[in-house]
Amino acid sequence: MPPAMPVLADDFFPALDERHDADDDPHSPPPLGAVTDGIKGRQTRSTPQPRLAAVGPQADAAQAQPGTQPGDGLLAVSNAAMAGISAVGLGFALAGRFLRIPRLPASIQGAVVALDHQPAVRRVLEEHIGKRATDTALGLAATAANALAGAPAMVAVDLAINSFRTAEARADARARSRREPVLARLTGRPDALPAPRVEPRSLSPVERHLQRNSWIQAIGAAAVGAAGRDANLAGNAALVTVPKAVRSTRESFAATLGRGLADRDEALQIDPDSLRRLDEIDVVILDPRVLRSDRVRLVRLRGAGEKDLTVWERAQAMLGDDDLRPGWHPVVGPRRSNGWSATEALFAPAPHPLAAATLAETQRAEVQVVSVDDPDGLGELRPAFDEIVALAGDSIEDTLLEAVRTYQQDGRSVAVVSSSATRALSAADLGVGILPERDDHPHPLGADLVVDDLAGVWRLLHAIPAAKEASRRGIELSTGATALGSLSLIPTVRGRGPEAVAVGAAAGLVSGYWSARSVLGAPLPRPVPVDEWHAMSVEQVRNALAATSDPAAAPEAAAPKQRGMLRQFVVAVREELADPLTPVLGLGATATAILGSPIDAGLVCSVLVSNAFLAAGQRLSTELRLNRLLAEQIPPAWKVTLGPDGTRERVQVLPEQLRRGDLIEVGPDDVVPVDARLVELEKLEVDEASLTGESLPVTKQIDATPGAEVAERRCMLFAGTTVVAGTGLALVTAVGPDTEVRRAADLVTSRHSDIGLGHQLGQITNRIWPLSMVAGGLVSALGVLRGTALQRAAADSVGVAVAAVPEGMPVVATLAQHASAQRLTNSGVLVRVPRSVEALGRVDVVCFDKTGTLSENRLQVTEVRTVAEHSREELLRCAARATPPAKDHGHADATDAAIVAAAESVPGALAAEPADAHLPFRSGRPFAASVFGTELTIKGAPEVVLAASMDVPAELYDLVEQLAADGLRVLAVARRDLDDEQLRSLSADADDPDAQLNALTKLCDDGLTLLGFVGISDTPRAGSAGLLAELHRRQVPVRMITGDHPTTGRAIARKMGLPVTPEQVITGMEWEALSAKEQERAVAERVVFARMSPANKVQVVQALERSGKVSAMVGDGANDAAAIRAATVGIGIVAQGSDAAHTAADVVLLDGKI
Repeated sequence: MPPAMPVLADDFFPALDERHDADDDPHSPPPLGAVTDGIKGRQTRSTPQPRLAAVGPQADAAQAQPGTQPGDGLLAVSNAAMAGISAVGLGFALAGRFLRIPRLPASIQGAVVALDHQPAVRRVLEEHIGKRATDTALGLAATAANALAGAPAMVAVDLAINSFRTAEARADARARSRREPVLARLTGRPDALPAPRVEPRSLSPVERHLQRNSWIQAIGAAAVGAAGRDANLAGNAALVTVPKAVRSTRESFAATLGRGLADRDEALQIDPDSLRRLDEIDVVILDPRVLRSDRVRLVRLRGAGEKDLTVWERAQAMLGDDDLRPGWHPVVGPRRSNGWSATEALFAPAPHPLAAATLAETQRAEVQVVSVDDPDGLGELRPAFDEIVALAGDSIEDTLLEAVRTYQQDGRSVAVVSSSATRALSAADLGVGILPERDDHPHPLGADLVVDDLAGVWRLLHAIPAAKEASRRGIELSTGATALGSLSLIPTVRGRGPEAVAVGAAAGLVSGYWSARSVLGAPLPRPVPVDEWHAMSVEQVRNALAATSDPAAAPEAAAPKQRGMLRQFVVAVREELADPLTPVLGLGATATAILGSPIDAGLVCSVLVSNAFLAAGQRLSTELRLNRLLAEQIPPAWKVTLGPDGTRERVQVLPEQLRRGDLIEVGPDDVVPVDARLVELEKLEVDEASLTGESLPVTKQIDATPGAEVAERRCMLFAGTTVVAGTGLALVTAVGPDTEVRRAADLVTSRHSDIGLGHQLGQITNRIWPLSMVAGGLVSALGVLRGTALQRAAADSVGVAVAAVPEGMPVVATLAQHASAQRLTNSGVLVRVPRSVEALGRVDVVCFDKTGTLSENRLQVTEVRTVAEHSREELLRCAARATPPAKDHGHADATDAAIVAAAESVPGALAAEPADAHLPFRSGRPFAASVFGTELTIKGAPEVVLAASMDVPAELYDLVEQLAADGLRVLAVARRDLDDEQLRSLSADADDPDAQLNALTKLCDDGLTLLGFVGISDTPRAGSAGLLAELHRRQVPVRMITGDHPTTGRAIARKMGLPVTPEQVITGMEWEALSAKEQERAVAERVVFARMSPANKVQVVQALERSGKVSAMVGDGANDAAAIRAATVGIGIVAQGSDAAHTAADVVLLDGKI
């Protein structure tokens, strides 16, 4: 007897546990039921029961309540039996219709089916016989009633639901069979597991709908039955208000997801209902220990040698000690007696390679993410958390449990992810346990779901928004089916009400299935490398890459997949139809057609479809135009290979063919294809403005730069930057999406759907729809009172309700936006997303990148300060003569080009003949010098030139600091006259080519006459200051986000009219130390965000969006692309930046005019 199976299971498996505990052989393997009961340590959470502190078979028997134990196998049998009974019922219903067998009255059918969807009735039954037995009993009764009443469509839906459940249970049983050796380790039982929750939680949207619907069902059926004095009419009224689509959608989604996870061994359900609670979760608490990897890394130094590179290298060498544990350790080595003993190194666990992706997925899931302030430090992961709970005492587990209870007291539904916090897992509404890799590690007892690693956690988090969307769609389908089915209660309207409910439920089955398949089909995130290559020596980098590089051949370059135009158009139309007005108008059109006005329904549908076609065509046209304007050519890379005899060979490859550990060569004008660690270089300078926003070229070096921000990692090459001068060899450390510039894209959740007039109309419609329904009901009632036919009165009611929906407005809005986009195009503005035109009018705050956006990324001399009697012309002449000669394409260094441009108006500044000798800039020599005849001219770093100059007043040092505080790059200019002996020392020697340079360097060490200083800065873009002033006049706040130094950023902001105090400036390092809530406060108070990486820029925009601001992001470089995509309105500038910014933007400024 299938209905009794769940009850038998409750008696059978505690008995098995007793038999196992009484077994004389302690080494005999436990039955799987006992194993999973040991993991679970509690019953299904749908009916929470008091936790018993006792353990052992007696406690288990006392605690057991009617319900199927996880993993017992009878769940699959029970579901299969229910599916079989549903199949028999379907056959009987079809035969009854064909043979015209007398049917069960609708009054009885409606009463039985309604009981299955009354939460109060189910709650009473579950308290007495358990959830599974209640599901079985009510399911059998409903199936029998529908079969006897000749409703094959309703029975077919029941058959489909039970088939989904059966497939899920069988897949789960197979997974348990495969994993029984693993589950056998989890037989230990904790002394006491707390109850799932003490405080009642807020009702989920599904529960609110079911509760509300139960009252509508009861009152509506009674009212209709009383009005018509017909019990069968009351039964039909109860049937049409059955929220069957809610259950079918939810069950289809959860069962498909559970089957897929089990077949892939990605997750194992200990509680069979765990996946059905995903849509209720709004808080995720992550145990900080699951975000760590087994590797230890060096974080920072403190003490006497914290800035000594040798001390850093020695501390890095300590990582080779297998016994090294996290915490502070003294740096030891051969120089201990010279001060290393006073230096300590902080070592901490490196983040798990999937930690960043997991946290990013919580943002996509739109849940609050919480963790504990780990003593070992959360490091760069801190900004991803909405709240970080202070550690209570020394116990992370106690703190996790306290956090769970705190959020539950606020009515929140809490999920906990941990590998060992047993009590927190048990107390949570959904406990996700991560199995340990080693048998001697703690196990996740008390979990509802068990996964192997963070990849499984990521998949579950990825399913949360899909689960919420499936529930929302089920509610919409149920509401629509009820509304349409109610029309069939009118005697003159053809059709039966329950058929609409069955159609809605079938649509829910399909919708839930495809939603789950989309979750399962999503590719797992890439593990993010956690190595700090910039902090390692070249030898350490070589060793680390040799240990981690894949010895397989480099992957073949894959051709990008291009969608056909027809498919692109279909996808665009589908996206346009995903509008808030579409369900309302579709429901109204269908109701109109049912009531006998198909022409009106066709007109409404034609409006919907034509609007979608028009908007989709406009979008594709814009994309094609942009692709033609911004066709990007991928530059090749030069891979260096070593031949058998040690010779180097250069091979040209595509960037996609490179892999970690490869050796590449870069030269002048090359675009760096990957992230790489330099191992050799020759006078290498790189323009990193596209990544860091730094206007000046960066002089590269081989020595490590530990503890440095991205903009100061001079030993690294970054993808997307451009080599200005020199050459270099580098080891590839990251390719493709793992590069610094593209890693920020993983932080972006999705494009905003709440922009545009369509969304605003949808919100308005949602507010007035209930009022219009009431008005329609009053019209219908008045019509009936005046003797109008019921069908006509209902049609008038539907007409009034639908008339409240502005179905013509989407077309009008689309046409208006299209016209605005066309006018803007004539002004050099390309609108890729038409809805953004309207959203621009609602922007609350505008974020600007500095370099290339507010400025032109072109250096110019903006300040000339002379000393004593020296003139401005003399200073510029000497500065220009100290620059190297220009090449065919101009000066390689932007600073030299700016000085030469400033000196063009000075007679004799630009020598017609080359210098007799020239000393160029290089790493470790921050100046350049030239000799023309008997005159030596030099320009360079003020601290070096001032030290070599004669009679320098002390106030000049203050002048240098003042110029630097104004955001200028300051160069000191000096000269000296050479005598004959000094000139002879500069004679070129063919046998010793470095002799001349060495002699010239020596002449620059002293005896110089200081002429003054030049200040160089980026050129402000025309109109930038006026734009900022206009925004200020309109009371629109501005945020400047730059990779520049804080002093430079503040100075530029002041020059452009933004009054900024030091307290309104924050750096990237300070930003990364904040939690998400603290970041929201920071974006409200700070104006200049300096030394910001691409990931930091995304976080700034996201913090603004989370705080309720409609933000716009304006940028031009690859480092701005992810932030542009994260903003409500993204604006890209076509200048010298990367095409990534343009393709991510909603609006593109084609002429570069801001």
